Amino acid sequence: MRDNPIETKRFAARELARFVRWDYFPVAFIGRLPFAMTIVGVLTLVAGVRGSIADAGLAAASAGIATAIFGTMSGGLADRFGQRWVLLSCSALNACAMLLFVWLSYSAVPAWGLAVGAALVGASVPQVGPFSRSRMAAFAGALSHPRRDRALSMVMSYESVADEASFVLGPVLVGLLASLIAPWAPLVVAAAVTASVVVAFATHPSATASTPSHARTVPPGRLFTPQIMILAVAMFLVGGIFGSTLTALTAFMHTFAAESQTGILYGAMSVGAILSALGVAALPARFTIASRWLVFSGIAVLGVAAIVLATTIVSMAVALFITGVGVGAVLVSLFTLGSQAAMAGRSTVVLTMLQSSLTVGQALVTAAVGLLVEANGAHSGFLITAGVAAALTLLAVAGRRQFGSR
Repeated sequence: MRDNPIETKRFAARELARFVRWDYFPVAFIGRLPFAMTIVGVLTLVAGVRGSIADAGLAAASAGIATAIFGTMSGGLADRFGQRWVLLSCSALNACAMLLFVWLSYSAVPAWGLAVGAALVGASVPQVGPFSRSRMAAFAGALSHPRRDRALSMVMSYESVADEASFVLGPVLVGLLASLIAPWAPLVVAAAVTASVVVAFATHPSATASTPSHARTVPPGRLFTPQIMILAVAMFLVGGIFGSTLTALTAFMHTFAAESQTGILYGAMSVGAILSALGVAALPARFTIASRWLVFSGIAVLGVAAIVLATTIVSMAVALFITGVGVGAVLVSLFTLGSQAAMAGRSTVVLTMLQSSLTVGQALVTAAVGLLVEANGAHSGFLITAGVAAALTLLAVAGRRQFGSR
């Protein structure tokens, strides 16, 4: 007798809630906010205090690169020794680093000193998102088939929605705190959240319940399998879509003398991504994960094509929404494939590496497109977005061959 998909989904949800408890979800979401606030907070603080966009950009880039590099290292440590002590150590270091950076920003330290301070902030920021993905995926993996597959799909959908929502809310909080209080306020509040909510996430019972008691012994070299590398490149390209779109969109809004509303318009893409990520869990199992990556990458290409052709704010909002629908489902698919492809004992480092690839792609493409847009206008930036989206779709063809029936 075949399982009812709806009942299977409901059972999987109840099982996950029983494993992690309902108090897990607000802690895991709020704990993401320091990560989402860090780069924008650094940029806002330096620009507001020093009045130098160049210094602010250098500091923000340092924070972003350090986050990507050391985030993957923290994932490897968590796989070997468990999440709890890694998160507690990062929480203590990051809270202190943020407060130190606030002090440095108001001091007479030169730009390179600020860059070093920002790198310390980025290197120590707790990787709550990837750690939560790994934690929840471990619980989903403990269920029996087909509930396991349905639960894993639900987990990756929820985690993508939580990430997307935090990346929308984080910059908004930075703007509100900086304008209502002072430029230092966002990082001070982020430090407080790190020292409280992230510590609660670290000490939550799920941190140890999802971690085997024995140390990992998988050789480091086996992490970089062809499947994992394809997924890492794909995440880099997704980050490139985010970064190039936001940068070119800023120039697009400049033509309407409405740069301050760029974030609001960009929110149309986030809304599309959130709705898409929510809907992925309801897709039938016969629509394989690799096929979803290919199909929704194609939808993203259509959305970006509409972006290139958009001439009004309304048409741009519609195009951004369509692009978000494609990209949101692609993110869920890539993280799901990463969880499935990770070798035993390496899920946290794999998911952290994928998150880091996204961050690096966004940072590098943002910097490159910023120079291009400044010289040639918004349209040139959107053409880069189109090229990156097309590359993501082509990679999905190779990925479908690599992952087969997954």
